[in-house]
Amino acid sequence: MTLPVRIEELLVERATQGLSPDEQRWLDGALAEHPEVDPDRYDLAAAAIDLALAGPPPALRPALRERLVRLGRDYTAMAAPPVPSAGPRRIPERAPARRRAPAHGWWAAAAALLLALAGWWPRLTSSRVAPGPAPATPAAELAALLEEPRAETRRFAWVPTGDEAASGAGGAVIWSGPRQRGYLEIRGLAPNDPAVEQYQLWIFDATRDERFPVDGGVFDVPPGVSEVIVPIDAGIEVREPVLFAVTVERPGGVVVSSRERIVLVAEPV
Repeated sequence: MTLPVRIEELLVERATQGLSPDEQRWLDGALAEHPEVDPDRYDLAAAAIDLALAGPPPALRPALRERLVRLGRDYTAMAAPPVPSAGPRRIPERAPARRRAPAHGWWAAAAALLLALAGWWPRLTSSRVAPGPAPATPAAELAALLEEPRAETRRFAWVPTGDEAASGAGGAVIWSGPRQRGYLEIRGLAPNDPAVEQYQLWIFDATRDERFPVDGGVFDVPPGVSEVIVPIDAGIEVREPVLFAVTVERPGGVVVSSRERIVLVAEPV
């Protein structure tokens, strides 16, 4: 079904400079009679024009602007001359204080460009923007850390405590003091329900009171996963780590652990 010219004109004008109260009432009634019309696409296209005129990324600006201008000209050349609407409803005159834009010239070009953008903008941007590098996985980050000089990294081996969640569990902790970065390699730890409980890492620092180890963050073991690699999220500087421990805590972790359930501990290898 062809969209009545008057509805299209008012949608374009609403998106670019607004309507008078009478015009808005007329448009609301016309849209109610044409539920197939999506009025939001004109507002989105106007926003796209603003972004384009404000300047897209430097690498895209020349080609994108040239293509948009060409699309606007092509659309204007193909568009049929406007004809008055034949509907029975009287179209109100514009408010006296507002100046009516000419039917052609810059107004027609702006409307054409707006309509072209509504249909072509997604393809223009998706075809020009190159995909960025994929984010590094914890496994890849750990592999990179292991390539550091051995003097900069330390290894701690996990030992299960006898808690049923850690039966047969093992793995290691890799920690870099100079970089203040580290990762947990854990195999065989039982899956947890994050809505009920989470695992929490604690780092015992020889320069700090052992009653208050450094919080290393919380993590989960999903069902069906036999091995996890977890980045250490230490809230403060770790100067001289001597022991790592994993406890079971409430969702979100705790500030000070009661240590009722310690499932793993790791000492230097």
